[in-house]
Amino acid sequence: MRILKALPLKALAVVLFFAYLAPMAAHAANTNYDMDRFLNQGHPFASQPAPVPAQALQPQTITTPGSYALPRARVVPHAPMLAANPSPRSSDGLGGILSEVRVGALMHDVGPFSSSKESGIDSNLEFLFTSPDLLDVIWSPRPMLGISFNSKGDTSQAYMGLEWEKKFWGEWFASFSFGGMVHDGHLVGELDGRTGEKSLGCRMLFREAFDLGYRFGGKHAVMLHLDHSSNASLCKKNTTDGSATGRHTVTINEGLEAIGIRYGYSF
Repeated sequence: MRILKALPLKALAVVLFFAYLAPMAAHAANTNYDMDRFLNQGHPFASQPAPVPAQALQPQTITTPGSYALPRARVVPHAPMLAANPSPRSSDGLGGILSEVRVGALMHDVGPFSSSKESGIDSNLEFLFTSPDLLDVIWSPRPMLGISFNSKGDTSQAYMGLEWEKKFWGEWFASFSFGGMVHDGHLVGELDGRTGEKSLGCRMLFREAFDLGYRFGGKHAVMLHLDHSSNASLCKKNTTDGSATGRHTVTINEGLEAIGIRYGYSF
């Protein structure tokens, strides 16, 4: 205490200052300070992102009484939605009604199953339509309408029916059609046969046709064609005594046939 009283006030202050720094210097000398840790430490005032709860990262489940838990589908934001785009059918042309158009040139009344009395070339035009569902029970034939016009003024006809087609050996196909026709020819020909008039018996006849063809280019086809029309002996017969069982003086069911080539375009 005597020493402290003897020291001047300023000297006393200096002594106390160094006495305070001595322990800190000793501590600093014995401590290794990590400078990298200091440089990598974040700023104390920088904003930190809020932690995401671990539960939010797990897929949610939907449970119902008495059932297993099913994971809910993950929804990806802004994911593009794919719309259904079914491919159109090839027969959808013209409203899905018209299936094919055929044109051809046919030799008129040439047999081989009927007598040949007429001549000329038949210009043929035919429309085939898409088979409706109600025809599925009979193997889905296509309804058809057609006309054959004779170049010599002999029998012309308009017809309708159903056509069945079957492919074989790649793009080759065969078809058969059955229906009826109406014509402008003779019902009963000349009795003595001198004029060569055809005796078809009825104004309306049965009609069958066959085609053998090849399809190419997706929409085109060429085919050989044969059609036959007759009354199946159902019309009234011409006899010498007027009876149904008498001797025929003329055949009333001579029939009519045409053979030729046709081109088809499918829709």
